[in-house]
Amino acid sequence: MMTKAASSLAMLLALAAPAYAQYPGHVESAKKKAPAVRAIAVLEWTGDMGKPSASRIIPISVFDGEQYQPGGLYLAKPEPLALEPGTEYVLQDAGIARGLFDINTAQDVDGYWFGYGSWKPMAPPPRKAKPKQGRNMPQVVTDAGNGRPHFKGRDSSGSSTSTDSSSGSTSSSSGSTSSPASSNPPAGDPDRPTLRRRSDSPASAAPAASTSSADAAAPEVPLGGADPDRPHMAHGQQTPKDDIQPAQLTGVPSGLQQMIAVSDAGEGEAHPFVYLWSDPADADKMKEQMEIAAANAVAAAAPPAKTTPKPRTATTAAQRRKAATTASTAPKPVFTNERFKAYELTYSGGATLVFTGETTDHAGKLKYVTLIAQPDFNGVPKVLFKSVTDDDHLDVTPRMRLVDAVDAKADNRGDLIFELRSHRDREFVIYRISGGQAEQVFTTGSLPNSNSQS
Repeated sequence: MMTKAASSLAMLLALAAPAYAQYPGHVESAKKKAPAVRAIAVLEWTGDMGKPSASRIIPISVFDGEQYQPGGLYLAKPEPLALEPGTEYVLQDAGIARGLFDINTAQDVDGYWFGYGSWKPMAPPPRKAKPKQGRNMPQVVTDAGNGRPHFKGRDSSGSSTSTDSSSGSTSSSSGSTSSPASSNPPAGDPDRPTLRRRSDSPASAAPAASTSSADAAAPEVPLGGADPDRPHMAHGQQTPKDDIQPAQLTGVPSGLQQMIAVSDAGEGEAHPFVYLWSDPADADKMKEQMEIAAANAVAAAAPPAKTTPKPRTATTAAQRRKAATTASTAPKPVFTNERFKAYELTYSGGATLVFTGETTDHAGKLKYVTLIAQPDFNGVPKVLFKSVTDDDHLDVTPRMRLVDAVDAKADNRGDLIFELRSHRDREFVIYRISGGQAEQVFTTGSLPNSNSQS
């Protein structure tokens, strides 16, 4: 039988157990980190690729991890984040890096920001040192103590090391040495994003080991201001001798060339978006199919031709056959300034086709046509989006000009960027192709279009 004292002790333990179970222990509050951002821009230039006579960067969008932000307005103090001096862009052709562009200055031109800087070649990949013969080769020995063979190698100093070394555990337990990372912690906010920065910039230089007290006391100056929560873009590592300093591009001159530019702090692998045909002849066949689809789009958009009604007369069977033959052999529209691209926007996602061109309709009016399509099971392109316009309707339906495909959200999925150009202004738009539909997901809004020449 339980005594009164034992009963009281059991009751106290029963009450204490739930209280102990509810104690959460030490909980550290999560500190809000600066968002990881990805900027998309369009580089425009005249002259030769890599050595332009004039150029500029037009910021398109900044994806902040959740949604698109306007590249020309996002954190625009004193200039937009996408155009901070020192920001480095990777120039891409269908997702393949072709060069670098570093922002030196940014200017507000007619209410929109443009960046100017230097065009640089891609840095060559680091050369891997060839392993020396006879060194660092594992040796099989049988002195493991338990009779089983084990591997024994050589370190860089030539001394032998074993997988069963006791000296390393002894030195680590003694506490007399510390790792380089712990002996030299980074200054400032530990949650501040680490970015690639230009080596010749004082604000971006990495702290070097020095015994000088003046160097050790020098404060770290954050790039772009004192706000530790302000995100930044990627920063260059090239040397000034590689710079190509073109003039500042103004207006929209003839011979204008465009290329996608991408900047973020990540080191993700390249994702090429070029669709690889199993047979090169299939590309020509698909282009012909797209020309037929474009001709049908132009014919459907054209108003019916006004004709004078003729009196009805009896027609013979021979006349009807001749009329049908004439209609079936009518010449196909001839397209000029054609551009045909086939992209694989997702891994194993099939081809996405883009066709742009110009043609003259039956009334002699110049038409601009743009199609986005995907082949069906029979290899016939299914049109997902079409745009047909002419010079008289550009302010209502702007002319679409394909720029390229790009991974705008860093999600290994390609989107299509177009320029929409009218008589008065222009804008850039992003289209996402998904589920057999082409959806416009972002637009920059109106940009100045002075001195425009198509």
